[in-house]
Amino acid sequence: MSRRLNKTAFALPAAFFLPGLLCLGCAFADLRPIGISTVPEGPWALLPEEESPVIIHFDTDMEKQPVERALQVYSPGGVIAGKINWEGRDLFFSPSVPWMAGIRYGLKLSGTVTALDGREQLLSSDFPFYAVSRSPLPYVASFSPPDDTSVGVSGPVVLELIFSHPMDSRSAEDALKFDIPGEKIIEWLDGHRTLLVRSDKPLNPWIAYKWSISDKALSLEGAPLAKDFSGRFITDLDREIISVVRVLPLMPPDPLMTPPGDPHELWDSWLPAGLTLEGGPGPGHGIGVEFSKPVDSDSLRRSFSFVPSLPGRVEMLSPVSAVFIPSKDPEPDTVYSMRISGTLRDSDGMRMGDDYVCSFMADIPFLSVLSVSSLPSGAVDPVGVTALPESGGSFPVQVNTGGIIRCLIYFSLSFDPAVREENAFRITLRPFFPGTLPPVSLRSAQWLSSDRLLLEWEGPEAGEGDEPHYYKLLIPGSVHNGRGSFLKNDFILYLEAEDE
Repeated sequence: MSRRLNKTAFALPAAFFLPGLLCLGCAFADLRPIGISTVPEGPWALLPEEESPVIIHFDTDMEKQPVERALQVYSPGGVIAGKINWEGRDLFFSPSVPWMAGIRYGLKLSGTVTALDGREQLLSSDFPFYAVSRSPLPYVASFSPPDDTSVGVSGPVVLELIFSHPMDSRSAEDALKFDIPGEKIIEWLDGHRTLLVRSDKPLNPWIAYKWSISDKALSLEGAPLAKDFSGRFITDLDREIISVVRVLPLMPPDPLMTPPGDPHELWDSWLPAGLTLEGGPGPGHGIGVEFSKPVDSDSLRRSFSFVPSLPGRVEMLSPVSAVFIPSKDPEPDTVYSMRISGTLRDSDGMRMGDDYVCSFMADIPFLSVLSVSSLPSGAVDPVGVTALPESGGSFPVQVNTGGIIRCLIYFSLSFDPAVREENAFRITLRPFFPGTLPPVSLRSAQWLSSDRLLLEWEGPEAGEGDEPHYYKLLIPGSVHNGRGSFLKNDFILYLEAEDE
């Protein structure tokens, strides 16, 4: 056997003296290091064949058991089992299973060994090596059909596997498990990187076909597949995948004025509020979705999701259309992302495959305060001081006869009649400065129109001389118009009370 040995010497850690040699004359311990060399020769070396042994060579005769205990050969999968035999001063380690290309092995020597002449030496080395080839492990880079998708029963290619490295065709074909009707026709393309599997007969419909390829598949350089790989697909008679045709906002039917809809109509009794969802749904609107094929209603109800969250329910309007009805209106000035999951199935059970995603902003603006006006007694029009809507600012108001402040608040949007009273009582006026001011009470609240509210408070006191009196007007963010719009933040004004 021809082999190269790495002539590396491992030095003894310290000298030692033999008992009995201490006398009138001096005797010295043998301090020569034990010469050791290895095959493989060192880090990243390569054993040439699948059954090449690992060899440890000593330059002197050794006690065998300590050397065998110090030796360990391992791989990422654990310690390698093998057979040890000696030929003179050489230890040979032969693996129980042949070396595999592309696997990084390790040779470790750790412990104290003893020569027959009494010398001891501490071994401490650990280095990686390869066998057959240093080529990286191949892997399945992509495959078709995608996992869990639905395909037709006939077509030119049933299965396509694309590998990261050129493959050994025989081992890869033997490692592939794929049961299909008829005779498998196998073709390799792209320099043995692409494996195509065909059949001379159509596949059976409504069947889940599974395939797998094990790590017994080797690259052309002998490296095994990095890991087992598997997949599956479902067959159907029709290869047309269900898809989303359009999405648009829908206005709900009026239960008092609209007769029951025709079940064959696309949107039933709902009315389109736009041609697309770009304008966004308005208050109380739903989101209508039209599909290319009849849809499975159970899977559809599980398929809707929104970011940020938008709770609601799904109702079918026709075999190919549905409406998502939010349980609350979307937030104003907020971009929503709507996703319909690719797990959606048509009425035949075939999946859509890819998620459908679109974004929209609700057609619901924030409510705002356009102006606040101070009115004299008996007036309903802003003939007094008018404040622009700058929250946190201050402006003067007159205290009318009887200690009454009258303020007219002009909002940017109309309020529904059903919510006007509750919102009027959310608005408060409190003494602010000085702290000795007595409390005030709401005397009346009157909506002059759907967007103008007149409030009267009694009890304010006008400031005198150098001592101004301030009252804090608070319009909280909870004020809403009953149509989905509300204040983005609390609106605050500091009213300086002055005499008429």
